[in-house]
Formats: sequence, structure tokens, C-alpha cells
Amino acid sequence: MTIGEKIRQLRRGRDMTQEELASSLGVAYQTVSKWETGATSPDLGLIVPIARLFRVTTDELFDYSENADKARLEELDAQYQETFHTGDLRERMAISEQAAKEFPSDMMWLSRYGWDIWCDAIVLPDKEAYLAAREKAIGIFQTVIERTQDMEVKAIAIDGIVQCLCYAGKKAEALEYAEMLPDIKYPLNKKQEIRMKCLEGEEQKRERQRYLNQLFFDLFGYLTGDCWSWRFDEFSRAATETAIKLVKLFFPNGDCMNYANDLSKLYLRLSEVLVKEGNEPEAEACLRNAFDYARQYDSIQGSYAYTSPLFSMVTGSTDDWAVTGQTTAMEDLASWLSGPGYAEVRQLSAYKELFGETDCHDRFAVSRSSCADTSQ
Repeated sequence: MTIGEKIRQLRRGRDMTQEELASSLGVAYQTVSKWETGATSPDLGLIVPIARLFRVTTDELFDYSENADKARLEELDAQYQETFHTGDLRERMAISEQAAKEFPSDMMWLSRYGWDIWCDAIVLPDKEAYLAAREKAIGIFQTVIERTQDMEVKAIAIDGIVQCLCYAGKKAEALEYAEMLPDIKYPLNKKQEIRMKCLEGEEQKRERQRYLNQLFFDLFGYLTGDCWSWRFDEFSRAATETAIKLVKLFFPNGDCMNYANDLSKLYLRLSEVLVKEGNEPEAEACLRNAFDYARQYDSIQGSYAYTSPLFSMVTGSTDDWAVTGQTTAMEDLASWLSGPGYAEVRQLSAYKELFGETDCHDRFAVSRSSCADTSQ
């Protein structure tokens, strides 16, 4: 409801004519008419007199409701969280953009919007579009850092801008932001450690396995964080190879569940590097591994349990996964292989064996839509 509509509602509630209201405020009745039709708005100097006349607060005059705001924020948040199950990154970005517009002072929503832009940028196939989106994300993160007083929100924005700047090769500037990171403590691991000491038997074993799984997840994420950038340097390659070895070490039977998707992409990346080095036998093996892990990932449905001795008591469900894309792992694999960076990989006999003579691009016309799947 606009302020003009609110004035009309209040006026009619008092059985006042436009002329009577105009007379009370010392303005022409045509002025009141323009307010109510939305042609103009009351001067700021008249806001308090209007509120006093109708015995309402200025918030009520502007039809502001804290409860309504709370309900709207909850609605937006529910829609936003749902996208982590549907995997629709574009819808997620649209929601955070809308929330940032509706609540311009809410820096958490603005930070989310920045992150959504950045996640989408990483997987854009067009480099110019990627660069433009990255700069937009940087600008948003800068705004959040400057305006927010919430240290956790500031930390989230700093994390985002540091990533963007590092990808841009601006390491010195990124370091300056990193030095601004608030000293925020996350006591989750400490709580887990203390809790484990209080447990016994099977319950303690289960908790230890969960804790180890979380530590492995964090380490795996750190190692693979730089493996999807435009520049695949010596460190990225070493990190990729180390991550693969770790998965084999922790999951000796090859049953790695949710890690299968990332493992598929890592093997694909290695096949690209190896074929360019002239090591076709290893490149062939990597491509086959990429295919096998993608197929393994796509086969997981609903509840599952790890079979690795280290995680034999850890269970999970695909319903709880934060999905960041709407394509299958096999479709993502085919989509990547259709790109110009993989032209040499498409000449391998393993490629023709796995995908046939038909080009991947023709068989799988899908978009790169996963924030985590960012091989460029």
C-alpha cells in the first residue's frame, strides 16, 4: 500500500472529505487528490502533521509493519533454502536479488546475492561474462564490508571478496581484506571433541567417525578449492592428485558416495592436462575413472551408508545434499567435454568408447549450472 492509499484509507475511516483534510493541513484539496491517486507524495514536512491528525505513527502512515517484514523475510528464506534442494542456482540468485532490493539495509541478503553472483560467474562458459560478474560480486562484497556491523556477515563478505580477488590475480589486495577478517570463533569442533570424551562404546565410535568425516570433508574442500580456476597451475595439479590419493586412502573400496561427483571432475581435469603432455595412456585411464565416478554418483538415491572401515557407522541421505545444479554428473561430464578446452581429450579412444561417435554437445545440451563444478 502506497502512502497515498494509506491516507485515503485513514481519511475515509474518519468520514473526512478531501476538502476537510486539505483544510486541516493547509493545502489545496487538489493536492490531497494527487496524493491519493499516487501522482505526487506529501512533502516531508507534512508527514508528522498527517500522522498526528490521524493519531497513527509515521511507520503506520507508511504502512510499515515489523511483523509483515518478518513474515516476508521468512518467506524469502524458505524459498532460498529450497533452491539448495532443487539445485536451481539462477532461481537462488533471483531470490537473493529480490530480497536485497526489498530490504536494502539487510547486509546478510546482500552478501548472499554477492555469493550467488560469484558462484554463477565461476561456471560461465564466456570469459567476458565471467569477468563482468566477478567485478559485480566484488563491488557487492565491498558494500557489505563497509556497511555491516555484524562481524559474522562481514566475515562472509570478506571470504567472498578474497576469493574473487585471488581469482583475479590481485593477491596483495586480497591479503589486505584477509587481514580485516574478524576474530570470530567457531567452537563446533571443540564441542565435538568434548562430547566424544563423554561417550562410550558404539556411541563414541560413531561420533568419532562423524568427526573424522567432517575433518576429511574440510581437507578435501581445501585441496580442491583451486582446482576449478581458469589457471590450472603446479599447485592446483598437486592438490588435485593429492585429493584423489586421499579419497583412495580413506575409501579403499572405491565406494566414496558424495565425493564421487568431485572425483569425476578431478579425473577429467587430469585427463585434460595429461593428454596435452602427450601421456595418452594415463589420460585414457583418467577419463574412464571420470566416467565411472560420475555414474556412481548418479546411482546414489535416498539414504546411504559408507562402507569404508573408517566411516562404517556414518550414514547420509541425498535428500540432505545441498544441490547446486539441475543436471546429472554424467550430463555435466558430457557438457564439459563438449568445450574447446577438451578438444584433444575427445580424440582419445576412451572418449569414443564411452560416448560413441556422436559428439557430447549434441547428446547432452545442458548448461554448466553447478557452483562446485567449475572446470574452466
